[in-house]
Amino acid sequence: MKMMKIASFFISREISKNVEDLKRIQNRLSSGKILPQDSPSSLSLSRSINLKVESLEFISQHITKTITTLQKYESVVQDVSSFVAKMKSIVERALQTEDNQEFYELANAYEETLSALQEFIKKSTFLSKTLARGGFSNSVLAVEVISGQAEFFPTSLDVSGLNFKKYGIGEGEKFEVQIQRSGDTIQATLFVNGSAVFSETKNLAFKPSDMPFFADFEELGIRLRVPQNSGDFEVKFKVSADPILTIFGDGLHDEERFFLPSLEPDFLGIPSDIKAEPEKALGILESVLSQLSQIRAGVGEKLSKFNQRNDLNDIVRAKLKIISSSIEETDFSSESILLSLKQVMLSANISNAQRAIDLLKEGFSILRR
Repeated sequence: MKMMKIASFFISREISKNVEDLKRIQNRLSSGKILPQDSPSSLSLSRSINLKVESLEFISQHITKTITTLQKYESVVQDVSSFVAKMKSIVERALQTEDNQEFYELANAYEETLSALQEFIKKSTFLSKTLARGGFSNSVLAVEVISGQAEFFPTSLDVSGLNFKKYGIGEGEKFEVQIQRSGDTIQATLFVNGSAVFSETKNLAFKPSDMPFFADFEELGIRLRVPQNSGDFEVKFKVSADPILTIFGDGLHDEERFFLPSLEPDFLGIPSDIKAEPEKALGILESVLSQLSQIRAGVGEKLSKFNQRNDLNDIVRAKLKIISSSIEETDFSSESILLSLKQVMLSANISNAQRAIDLLKEGFSILRR
């Protein structure tokens, strides 16, 4: 009889403890607050929100980089416009003079200004990219080392200054650049549809052997990083004429692709001299200035669009961070059904446990008699 009373006491105590635990959980659930241990789905939601924040941060960085690039390009367009305006002024003066000597002096001044513009275009770089030559987003797809022991990677070749349209390469089309070094001479050849369309040779002023160096091909608009102790080699790069890609969001169509127009004199149609037809040259330069104005307007429109989208991303990202940081203290209507089910289940368990305690108490009373 004594042993039965002791066993009954321990059983009653354990059941009472479980009932109190269940009541505490029920009270917390009824408050509407979600804790991770109560709601596995809230943890999943928190992780999802954090991933979304990281995605928006990446998108924002990408758009910011594009904005900065366009701002630099816009500045280059303005500088090119200044060069063209100066050349137009020279032509206007040449048309007004009747002195042959002065005319030829002005013609020479025109050619000097054109040469200065060409040099400016070659050197207008941003983040090692040549903005003004219309090939900012050319991308290297593959590398094939034909001969030699040197190791090259897609990042070894910078083709940002290559104006693919100048050589008849369509947007998105593929082409190849083959580079060969022999002693102090290094040559780059552009292949389009399997045929060589342009070649440029450079003489190395020194013999770098124990350190990497860059070989610049200014006419072609490419730059190769040559590894240390490379020796003689021949390497081929497969390249794609890709546009700038700006990602706006996670959707399949949340992106914009566009090309930066080339600002090279040949591409713009600027006359190489004015001696033969100064009147025609003047008309062409006026047209070029109008074209440059339209390019600036287009860039300004894109800058406005990207800035607005970036501001929107910042607002959404800030709100998501607030939600993520306070998720444990926030009511979520999407989980109301889950909460209701838990409360029903707990209430049933509490009721059953309470009935068991009542039966035990009644049994204790009988045993004491």
